[in-house]
Parts: sequence; C-alpha cells; structure tokens
Amino acid sequence: MAEPFSNPSFGVASADNKALADAASNLSNNPLAVANPNLAVGGKVKPKIFQYRYPLNRIESGSDYLMISVLDYDPVKLDIKSVLQEKNVAPEGSEPKYEYKAIENGGNLLNVSSTTARQRLQNKNPLGYIYLPIPQNIQDTTSVSWGEDSLDPLSAFGLSFGADAMKDVGGAVREYVSLASSKIGDALRDPTAQKALIAAISGQAFGALGGNVSASGLIARATGQVFNPNMELLFGGVNIRSFSFNFDFVARNSKEGDEIKQIIRTLKQSMSATNNSNNSALSGVFIGSPKVFQLEYRKGNAPHPFLNRFLPMALTNVSVNYTGSNTYATYWDGTPVHITMQLDFQELNPLYAEDYDSADGSIGVGY
Repeated sequence: MAEPFSNPSFGVASADNKALADAASNLSNNPLAVANPNLAVGGKVKPKIFQYRYPLNRIESGSDYLMISVLDYDPVKLDIKSVLQEKNVAPEGSEPKYEYKAIENGGNLLNVSSTTARQRLQNKNPLGYIYLPIPQNIQDTTSVSWGEDSLDPLSAFGLSFGADAMKDVGGAVREYVSLASSKIGDALRDPTAQKALIAAISGQAFGALGGNVSASGLIARATGQVFNPNMELLFGGVNIRSFSFNFDFVARNSKEGDEIKQIIRTLKQSMSATNNSNNSALSGVFIGSPKVFQLEYRKGNAPHPFLNRFLPMALTNVSVNYTGSNTYATYWDGTPVHITMQLDFQELNPLYAEDYDSADGSIGVGY
C-alpha cells in the first residue's frame, strides 16, 4: 500500500511530508492528525485555521482530490486620480482666479483597475481548507462573446455629419444633402436610383432632427435593393466562467458524520454576507462581502498535472439534499444516511490569454 500523507495543502518538501505521514499513520484513532499544522517554521504559532475532509480514511500519496481554500475577500480599492492641476493665476492680493491643465505623466487615465482578484489574494493566508474527492462529470467551459455588426456606406458617410450637426444642425443638413447629391453620380447611374439615394440621405438627416424615417427603407422601396451591410463578426467582450460540482456524503461513523456537518456548515457560512453586527459604526449601514474561494485539483501533494486550474471564485449557490436516496433515513444521532450537495462557483475575473503564461497557467491544460 502506498504511504499515506496528511495536510497536503501546505506544500512541504517530500521528506517533511513523509515525516508527517509517518506521524499520522501512528495515530490510529485519528487518521487526520498532523504534527500541529498551525505551527509555523521557528515555532511561532500562526492564526488557527480549519481543515475538513471527506472521506476521513487515508488519502494515498497518489490520490486525486479537490482542495477548496477559503479566504477573506480583498476589494478592488478603486483609485480615481485627479487628471487636472489647479493653479491660481490672479495677481497677489486680488480675488483668486484658477486655471487648470492636465497633469503631466498622469498615466493611462482610462485604466480604472490595475489588479485582478488573483493578484490581490495571492499573498493572503487562507482561513482554512476543505478536501473533497474529485466529483464525477468534471468539465470546464471557456467562452468569449462575438457578434454580428454592419456598417453600410450611408452610415459611414453619416459619421462625419454627426460631428458637424452638433455645431450647426440646420447648416449641416443643407450641406450634407448637397454634398451627397454631387457625389452619388458615380455610384448610381440610374436617375431614379439617384433620387432615391438623395431622398434616403435626406431622410437620415431628418432622422437626426427627431424624425422617424428609415433610409434603408426608402432605398428598398425605390430600387428594390439595399446597401451592402459590410457584415462581419466582431469581438464583443469576455465572459466569466462558472463551475458546478456535485458531491455525495455517506457517513460511515459518527466522526465522519460530524466532519460532513462541519463541511456543509462552513461552506454555507462562508458564502453568506455579513451584516457588520460586530461593528457598531457599520451595523445597519453596510453589508460585508462573503468569503471567496480558491479551488485546485491536486494529485498527492502537488497540483494535478493535467486538469484545469481555477481563478479565485465566489460561491454563488449551495444546495443540500438531506434525503439523497429519496428516502428519509438517519443514524441514531440524527445524521442523514445519504446527503447530496451541489456547489455553484463563479470566477471573480474573466480569463485572459496572459493567464496561461503565469506559473499556474503553465500546468497541464492551463485554465
């Protein structure tokens, strides 16, 4: 039998891991026991963390499992910087008069967020860990948004009109129609089509004044044709990935039943918002963010060499069925015989190509 190991989350060296495994294997009454996992290097006590695991039997050194780390949420801390510099240009002793100019070397003024959740959380210590078997039917879906878009010649021509109409609507409409009339001769030789195009351009200009006239409708009515829409599929934006996991719990003894209870309780409490009742200044005014989660497929004491990685995630739904076999049955202490649990997670940030170049993204299939 392969040697068991314990506390796989701390990434200790293999020799140290074997020492912990030997210590754990000698404690037959507690297969999860380790040599004080809250004791940091040098004997300093770290903040106590929780560790829950199902099943409670030994995990072999080559076992695959899902590790869920629970962390405090770290907000974006949006920093809106001033882009103008104020200067008093009035003579000394007179009423102040201010002039403003752009601050030099102000950086990218359109960049409203420079860090991702992964960057903000990478140095945070987890509050605890939950170890669960890898569920059946695991999968990941990566998608982006693309959509059809068109730009017909009349719309392209009208872009310049839009800018000029902001200055002088009436004059812009007259010049717009006149210019269009003089330029379409080469495009359409048929006089009827030319008149229809002029009418369409006039209609679009009239539409800018609040009318309800369709230029393409006028063209279609007059000629039976429509403008070339120059249709193309254009990138429309990024999507945030979601993951759903299903777990079955069957307690084989009272201790394992307690462990299952703590796992469910911890997940439900961690995904719940806080009402700041412990802070009199904030109570009743703000609602605090729930905890966030970092998931990782692991093999033994290392990241899984093939399966996908995860960005930090929010737990959006916990569904627990205490009659997993569609029959109400409990042990003597009230623990249900069969429990099923569904967890729905959503990543805090979209996935980008650069994430695959990171240390985590280079493992296995990446993200």
